[in-house]
Amino acid sequence: MTDLPRDPGDEVQRRFRYQINYAALKALQMLGPGSAVRSVYCEHLEDVLVEGTNGLFTGIQVKTRELDQPQFRLSDKSVSGALKRFCVRDARYPGQFERFVLATNYVFHDNETADDVGTVLDCCRDNPSLDGLGPRHKVRKCLGEFAESTAMAVEQVIAALNKVRLEERKTGIDQPELDLVRALGEIETLGNQSILELHRMADAIRSHIWNVSSLALDGYVLETHAVVEDFAGHVEALRTRRKRLDRELMATLTTPAASDHQELLSIREFVARESIPPGLGRMELKMAAGGIGYTDVEQMKDDVASLERTFLGWKEKFGLAEANRRLAHFQYLAIRAARESEAQTSTGLSAYGQAMLTDLRGRTRVTATGEKDSLFGCRPEHLVGTAGLLSEECKVWWSTDRDLSPAASDA
Repeated sequence: MTDLPRDPGDEVQRRFRYQINYAALKALQMLGPGSAVRSVYCEHLEDVLVEGTNGLFTGIQVKTRELDQPQFRLSDKSVSGALKRFCVRDARYPGQFERFVLATNYVFHDNETADDVGTVLDCCRDNPSLDGLGPRHKVRKCLGEFAESTAMAVEQVIAALNKVRLEERKTGIDQPELDLVRALGEIETLGNQSILELHRMADAIRSHIWNVSSLALDGYVLETHAVVEDFAGHVEALRTRRKRLDRELMATLTTPAASDHQELLSIREFVARESIPPGLGRMELKMAAGGIGYTDVEQMKDDVASLERTFLGWKEKFGLAEANRRLAHFQYLAIRAARESEAQTSTGLSAYGQAMLTDLRGRTRVTATGEKDSLFGCRPEHLVGTAGLLSEECKVWWSTDRDLSPAASDA
């Protein structure tokens, strides 16, 4: 059995898997802060189509080759064919493509001849008028052949190729699978996840891209969608929408799997919000009444600020509803620790806040260890900051003096 020739279907699937991993890496860029990527389309017009936040597109063709094979040359039909398709795309969709990318796991031949794709592209960028190139020059003849085969003017071909960039990844065909796991681990909110969880996320992303890369449609088109006059156009629009990956979808695919003990808790009269309130005047007055010193009050403000940053991160990545669900869970854990701390440290005297705060910090460290899987990578300081927020909402006090009115704190 070991002497049998390799099934060519295996190689096709392996190379397509490389392209899927490549598309996944592009899609993950949407989760980066200030990302310029709005969406990624799989197998739509190009192997990968990236939509920028500026409304313009980048068309990407992905070519694979084993590392012991010859380098890619312009004479390779897969290379010249991809470049000609870029020219046609640019002419068919004027002003919509800002760039094209010819990507490979390998490298492109480099010897400064017309058979070197880099030389032709450099000429289109640096010498678009082809000054000094005679009619028999290899680059001019190459561009003329491109123009003839695409039925375009040479000037149009040069303008399109001026937008093409080469991407040499210099990796084996299978390496991007590890690159995808590494890219997931470098996302700030996923840095605490186990390697097995990151592999699960990578598999989920790959599975989704594999699924939407086909022409298939979900459900029963005639039964679940209104029949329109242009039914062919309607079906094409459905397929295009299915192939689109956006930030919300990628956030869903990279949400850590919930374990059996991750059911989140909440508190009575939880206040849903869009942001953490900017002022902490009530909290400061309550902590001062409890005898808590200036340094600890300032530290509490920093802890609340840390909670606020985390909340806004949840909101951006998972949506407002999920952010509030997590905040409610944090408030449950924080108010439980605060009640226990108050019961432990209250001596009947008014100012027991300093002892209560010390006890609270210890309890939140214990809670953070015991509830590690349901704290989404957060630290004990986030729970302390939650207690500070609860103090601002008059749910946590640091002394027996409960006569502090909202008007007094706003004065």
